[in-house]
Amino acid sequence: MTDPDVHRDRLEDLEFKHGRTKGRLVGAMDILSDVQITIGTHAAYCKQPRNPDRPTRDIEEAIRLIDRAKQLVAELITDFDRPRQQ
Repeated sequence: MTDPDVHRDRLEDLEFKHGRTKGRLVGAMDILSDVQITIGTHAAYCKQPRNPDRPTRDIEEAIRLIDRAKQLVAELITDFDRPRQQ
């Protein structure tokens, strides 16, 4: 099974469990988490020359942006669980 097939199967499963919109948001959160892990692994090897305890600035910025995107997606997922006001 190719990588796109795995993502497609996972997305179909999430859509079945949560409905189309919320399932896609949960899928997006999964993908963002996978990217965050990949960048975190990369950050372990790409260090600032002057401060080897920290990753390079571009890696730090990417991690920060992914964290923010995950927060926004998490807020949307939470909104689905709240009762709607009439």
